[in-house]
Amino acid sequence: MSASDSSSKGETPGTAVDEARPYEPHWLLRWVYKRFFTHIQVDERWSGVVRDAARKGVVVYVMRSLSLLDFLCLDFLLKRFGLPLVRFVNDLGLWILEPFGKGDRRLALRRQIPEHDALSEVLKSQFSALLFLRRPPRLGRPKRRGEEMETDLIRTLIESQRRASHPIFLVPQTFVWTKRPPQARRGLLDGVFGTVEWPGRLRVLLQFLFNYRNALLRSGEPFDLQEFLAENPDLTDAQLADKVRYALLRRMERERTLVLGPTKKTLGRIQDDLLRSPRIRKHIESEAKGSGRSIAKVEKEARKELSKLCANQQPYVVALLARFLDWVWNRIYDGIVIDEEGIERLREKARDGAIVLLPSHKSHVDYLVLSSVLYSRQLLPPLIAAGENLGFFPLGPILRRGGAFFIKRSFRGKKLYAALVDGYMRRLLVEGFPIEFFIEGGRSRTGKLLPPKYGLLSMVVDASLLLRARKVYFVPISIGYERIIEERSYMHELGGGEKQKENVGGLLRSSDILRSKYGRLYVHFGETISFDDLLEDALAEPLADETGEFDAEAILSGSVALKPRPSGDEAPARPKRDRQDLNPRERRVMIQRLAHLVTYQIDRVTVVTPAALVAMALLTHRQRGMTHADLLQTAECLLSALERQDARTAGQLRDENGAIRSDTVHEAIELFLDGKLIQRHGDGDEAIYKIPSERRIALEYYNNNVLHFFVPSALIAAALQVSAGKTITVQTLRERVRQLSKLFKYEFHFRADAAFEDIFEDALATMVAHDELVLHGDTVSPAPGRPGAIVDIYASMLRSYFEAYILALRSTGVLLERRELSRKEWYKQALATGQRMYLAGEIVRRESISKPKLETALKALKDYQLVKTSGDDLQCGRVLTDAVTLQALEKKLLPFLK
Repeated sequence: MSASDSSSKGETPGTAVDEARPYEPHWLLRWVYKRFFTHIQVDERWSGVVRDAARKGVVVYVMRSLSLLDFLCLDFLLKRFGLPLVRFVNDLGLWILEPFGKGDRRLALRRQIPEHDALSEVLKSQFSALLFLRRPPRLGRPKRRGEEMETDLIRTLIESQRRASHPIFLVPQTFVWTKRPPQARRGLLDGVFGTVEWPGRLRVLLQFLFNYRNALLRSGEPFDLQEFLAENPDLTDAQLADKVRYALLRRMERERTLVLGPTKKTLGRIQDDLLRSPRIRKHIESEAKGSGRSIAKVEKEARKELSKLCANQQPYVVALLARFLDWVWNRIYDGIVIDEEGIERLREKARDGAIVLLPSHKSHVDYLVLSSVLYSRQLLPPLIAAGENLGFFPLGPILRRGGAFFIKRSFRGKKLYAALVDGYMRRLLVEGFPIEFFIEGGRSRTGKLLPPKYGLLSMVVDASLLLRARKVYFVPISIGYERIIEERSYMHELGGGEKQKENVGGLLRSSDILRSKYGRLYVHFGETISFDDLLEDALAEPLADETGEFDAEAILSGSVALKPRPSGDEAPARPKRDRQDLNPRERRVMIQRLAHLVTYQIDRVTVVTPAALVAMALLTHRQRGMTHADLLQTAECLLSALERQDARTAGQLRDENGAIRSDTVHEAIELFLDGKLIQRHGDGDEAIYKIPSERRIALEYYNNNVLHFFVPSALIAAALQVSAGKTITVQTLRERVRQLSKLFKYEFHFRADAAFEDIFEDALATMVAHDELVLHGDTVSPAPGRPGAIVDIYASMLRSYFEAYILALRSTGVLLERRELSRKEWYKQALATGQRMYLAGEIVRRESISKPKLETALKALKDYQLVKTSGDDLQCGRVLTDAVTLQALEKKLLPFLK
């Protein structure tokens, strides 16, 4: 039975939907449909949303502007997906075309009765209808919001709903025929043919003919008219109709904005608006007064800086980049694995407010991959904060038109420039553009997340504090790779080599990546953080440690938790505070807490890839070579431990029976063999894998991608190593782990919402529950046999860090002789010392000799007052009086290497 046959018998909507089948139109429309309409990209949720609404009541499709083309496309898609067919449409004389067939299946389109009566009759029979809310502007008479309809059919819907027992669902439908965003500046064509957002008939036709292969259908959330009437019993029908119409237009506008973005201004207009703002005017006047230059000269300099700063996103460049990047991804990657649920969460929040995207930063590919993913999911690519080093010709102009804006690495001593960046970021949020920047600042060369940088985040928080009418959401995103294309340059830098400046030659020399496969690429989204919720927590109660003193560093390192706000009877009465009551100290802590929540979320959603699992299994093995059987067994143990923490794992890691897939492990091994990161001796199950010493530092990069999941367990295991497997008290273990967490606080991220005690107790309980440790009263020891063997693996994960910190201690002795040394010279001498210690057997792991590890170790030494800094120079700290001090500290670390 066809859809029109089913619906013509007056069956209930649910039955009609269940039995609906696509209907075949006559030959002319069949040709038009096949030629043009089959290319339309449909919102994946669309058919499900409409079916669900049809099961509960009557569906009325709603569109913004009267259009024959939109009606024909909707008719085609309804028949294609077997959804409730339209039995009424306002203001279209379509019976000559008869898209629904002939005879008694003809629509109620012939105006034998008034429109409101025809619509009432259709709804009474529980059939679906289509309503256009406004007319397009007439030729030469454009209006900003189109023209009103002669008959207010929204009131007819309200009257019909009052008479009906079943709900009427108004489902907004938005066809996007062009990716060109609405323009603030109106041109001559806009005056004649209508604007992009409210096009006239001729412009609609031209947009369709030029863009039909990329056309989209977006569906808004259904509007439950019955529920709305129940919630507003005191309003008149006229008032209700105005509210319903406004709500529907808003929902359709939001769907268009998700794809096209907000109204775009010219670069000149943006610069003029920024330079006229009172805050920037104040900085211009201050700069002129301080430098002795005229205000006109300073303003000219500011305009020049803005021309370098501002993005100029162009839809045609975005489309070309998307096609090019699809080709590139297919050449160098085996696929991109996308968190589709995360995409939908992002879309939902984008409907509700401004979006700030905060991805991890491991590769230059990060700049491109997220925009490519969002564009393929019909979301506006963000405007991306990029380093000024990427603004070189010809890449810079291309990236700028793709959505990048370029900022200097440091704002130190540049108050006017900082004000310009702050004003530009604020403008983007106010106008509703999605923003993307990397909370780590630069790329991580180690595979771990870098400590968060607060500069741009502070600007966004300051802007959000002023945006009372707009919600702001922060979206943590993990972008992960099985192998990175910068592998070779990272090895060079980790070994102490100078960072190479990006240039065209460097990019051309990297063209050989197009002949390689780098595994899969993963894009996953963390839980969205609402700025309003964050602000409410910050205003609810001042933060203090157990002594009543504020200690942000203790909170962020995990030794003190952010205490939850008391509720109910426990909550003491206090005056309600507003956002302007936030003092500078509370603002600073709120920014720090936000930064650490973001990094924690990124870590939590980082995907455990086969490459990371294999790298960790190989690096934690203590022997020179590792058999294939041992590799599989260790990988299985590690994967099980990760799954217990609800870590996101690559779908191809386990087979249908739950066993680890040997073919997936084999693919990861081949990936590393291709990159010459490991060597294989023998074949098949008899194979033995060995890591060349000079390649361990590269393999550690992939190990570090998932190391954060194991840090609490690894600290406990390392603390147990000191006792050589003997039983120790829980209190002794706790104190050792506390000291280690303090030592490594710059090395690993600790949760900001849990105190050290909670983290320790959770990790200890988990290890005991899974028979990794044995708890006897108040004593603890590694479990015997195979279950306890993983404790040794956990401890092995931290060996390179202990060795690096011992190296840092050994290298600090030079300050006793020279009293002062530049950082650059100290790093150079420390790396040389490390090579000697490695050759002498004092360092076992080659990856311990790493500049990033020495950098974080130096921060720890500064905390322990062994060194102090004076500009870029290092000097002996208060505690460092002689070599005996360093030797004593080194002896304290050596037992952890047993």
